[in-house]
Amino acid sequence: MRMGRMIWAVAVWSVLAACTAGGGAVKSAFEQDPWPVSKEGPVKVFILAGQSNMQGHAALRTLEYLVYNAETAEEYQQWKDRWGDWRERSDVWIWTTDGGRYGKLKPGFGQSDKKLGPELGFGWVIGEAMSEQVLLIKTCWGGRSVRKDFLPPSADMPAAEQLEKELENARKRNANATMEDVKAGYGKAYRDMIGHVKEVLGDMKKYFPEYDRDRGYELAGFVFFQGWNDMVDGEQRKEKYVNYTSRLAALIKDVRRDLEAADLPVVIGELGASEEGDFQKAQEAATKLPEFEGNVKFVKTRVFWEPEVEKMVEEGVWNGPDWVKFYNVGSEKGYHYLGSARIYYKMGKAFGEGMKELLGKGALR
Repeated sequence: MRMGRMIWAVAVWSVLAACTAGGGAVKSAFEQDPWPVSKEGPVKVFILAGQSNMQGHAALRTLEYLVYNAETAEEYQQWKDRWGDWRERSDVWIWTTDGGRYGKLKPGFGQSDKKLGPELGFGWVIGEAMSEQVLLIKTCWGGRSVRKDFLPPSADMPAAEQLEKELENARKRNANATMEDVKAGYGKAYRDMIGHVKEVLGDMKKYFPEYDRDRGYELAGFVFFQGWNDMVDGEQRKEKYVNYTSRLAALIKDVRRDLEAADLPVVIGELGASEEGDFQKAQEAATKLPEFEGNVKFVKTRVFWEPEVEKMVEEGVWNGPDWVKFYNVGSEKGYHYLGSARIYYKMGKAFGEGMKELLGKGALR
């Protein structure tokens, strides 16, 4: 078995050697020393929250293709060792709500251990930038809105008339449903998010045995990447998402209050793949409030969309004789950024670069 892997690794090595043949631009990362657990200062904690696109739905094979493709190896090869196993960053820990998984950062902390999301690119950028140990806490679930699920405590509840309609519908499914049950759905994802963060921080030694209690931890940043359920909401579309802006602003304030981090740097990730519309403008508007100047940043992501992969989906390449061309680069045909590792990785790196700007040079290596 090991001999077979050696033969495969030699073949892979030849691909990377081809990268350097034209001028030595790519140096193999296979021999790179591992990233040790950092011994400096408090652990820097970053919260990555949102819905399914923050979970991440890119199949790991689409990252593997980038590692072993001569055109892309330079940016991605550090995630494989010479035997073809995924590499870990010991200086970046991660915990995710998806299955309660935790450990050292490596590919496989997306919606399942077979997928990746923005955490990988974000963790790479922040891990390279900081001398302290880094911890990423992912709190994200598919199909959640800010209008309801992530509704922050300081935002207004729906009008009584709407709640009565919801109760009526709920009683069609469960005759014993109460108004309390209906109201409990509002803000549940927000409360779960705060609860999970406090759970992990309250028992760090359990999840990360190398954690040094004497050094402690410090909340360093919050990234929110969400919006699909709100964007496709017809009522919100009619009002051009003006209330999404106010709810998002309230969420930022409430997160800072509930985590006792008044100036916590916040990155809001742009949602969407097409031209900028009312929803993207509403997202950005929340970050432009005077009170957020200097510590909240809107990071654009539409520039990472891959029209050529979208075209493969539209033309049915995934289901034809050239199917491998699509499955090398995509794993979702209608949603979740085509399940492309390149899109998710670049978005994560952009979130990381945005966070670095907010943190300032004094907080970095």
